[in-house]
Amino acid sequence: MPKRRWLVRSVLWVLCAAVVSWTAWAAPAKSRARKPQPKIPDIKSSDDRMAVLERIRGSFPALKTSSNKFSSESLDQAIELYVPRVTKTPFAKVVDDVTFLRRVSLDLTGVSPTIDKIRKFEVDKDSKKRARVIDEFLASDAYARKWARYWRSVVFHDSSAQRNRVNPEAFEEWLFTEFKAGTSWDRIVAEMLSASPQRQKGKKDNENGWEQDTGPNNFVLACENKPELIAAQSARIFMGLSVGCAECHDHPFDDWKREQFHEMAAFFSPGKYYMTDQYDPDKKSEMQAAFLLGEEPPPNLPAGQRRVVVAAYMIYNPDNHWFARAYVNRVWNELLGDGFYAVDSLGPDKEVVHQLIVNRLAYTFRTGGFDTKALYRTICNSATYQRETRTIAEDADLFTAVRPTRLRPFEVADELERVLGADMKPIRKGVERAFEYNPSIPQRDLEGSIQQALLLMNQPQIQNKLARGELKQQLSGIKDNAAMIEAAFLGVLARKPTTDETQRYIKFLKSTGDRNANIDDLLWVLLNSAEFTTRR
Repeated sequence: MPKRRWLVRSVLWVLCAAVVSWTAWAAPAKSRARKPQPKIPDIKSSDDRMAVLERIRGSFPALKTSSNKFSSESLDQAIELYVPRVTKTPFAKVVDDVTFLRRVSLDLTGVSPTIDKIRKFEVDKDSKKRARVIDEFLASDAYARKWARYWRSVVFHDSSAQRNRVNPEAFEEWLFTEFKAGTSWDRIVAEMLSASPQRQKGKKDNENGWEQDTGPNNFVLACENKPELIAAQSARIFMGLSVGCAECHDHPFDDWKREQFHEMAAFFSPGKYYMTDQYDPDKKSEMQAAFLLGEEPPPNLPAGQRRVVVAAYMIYNPDNHWFARAYVNRVWNELLGDGFYAVDSLGPDKEVVHQLIVNRLAYTFRTGGFDTKALYRTICNSATYQRETRTIAEDADLFTAVRPTRLRPFEVADELERVLGADMKPIRKGVERAFEYNPSIPQRDLEGSIQQALLLMNQPQIQNKLARGELKQQLSGIKDNAAMIEAAFLGVLARKPTTDETQRYIKFLKSTGDRNANIDDLLWVLLNSAEFTTRR
């Protein structure tokens, strides 16, 4: 049986399990031809969509064979086996407790730990305290909020949708609720892909006229409800495949054809879908929906059912390994500063480092039910994640250390709020705008800007709050210079000063008689250091 036909039948088997028995639908082709094909159930609501997708998920064979695990220890063993084969650069040391706490706190919750939490963690003698604090952060609301903000940024960064037709806040709140509840990644993506927001008669766009107050609808609406944009963004964000340029011509670097792109886009069309001729804009060809791997749904499906089908193809097709791999690669990139692939570049002909490791991580993620917290737990508990930071110039040196990375715009705003001890709402948008960058650009390609530096150095509200905030008051009450300097470093940078730093700032404090002004200067210097806006 040709592979294409087998793939089509395999997905239809599980899809139609919602209304007919598997045995009847899986009958041989000759006998099946004598019977009418089963009707896929009507899908009129989110609950209908998720009910069908849940049945498909229950039939997903990989979820039933989840005995294989890839522990943190196994991950370290694999890294220590494969990395030395391509480089002689030694592995960096594992960081101390304070550095680890700041790093994992920023990565999992988006904000540095408090002075009190740092001090308690440092003196804790429990050998499992790092694993314990990882679990603590994963169970927090801050974890759900940080990653809801991250995915909001991923979806909306390049969106040109009219502001009154989308609701990014509702999208973030929905994601926050899902992450907080521990909803698996496949279910979250399935609801986004299968969403079918409708124009509400009698309502203006800004009055929920496109059902944008319903969180998951906003992925489709961010793509302007255009089939071509939905197809391109779905492939890029959820499979790491940059197929967008195939809309106009065959992909110049990957093996994607123009027809394949438009067959994918046809899944998201409200009716018939047509591809404009490449050379004659007046000539159009009707395209039938087909997934990138060749799967074709039954003909004449309503739009809502087609979107459920394409979600099933993308997530649960046993031959589609990109979905799990793309998520693992993104998370790895966020936590270590580099991915196995460049983000959004997982195509068949793209470069990859240590492919066996990312494949095994992705397989474990997939067979473990797409459990996002389990993936974070595996990575964060590894020595690979807990190594010291180091600038990495050569791909061969990847994962010998962790790359220092720039904080996300919302993290910079949250860090300022933590230090200033004041409400950041009046200036938050300005801070986030100044520090905004595309979340899919590799960290190695990012650079700071003069605008960012000037904002932290000269913004009047920041300077006023810094000089009058709670941290400044605490420092003013500490008479011992060394103790005050340590508290300043912990309060701003969430680390203790080195011996040289302590001696240098003691000398500075004694250089003039105005201790209050000197404390202001110390706080200003720490806040304006590159370290303040860097995860290290």
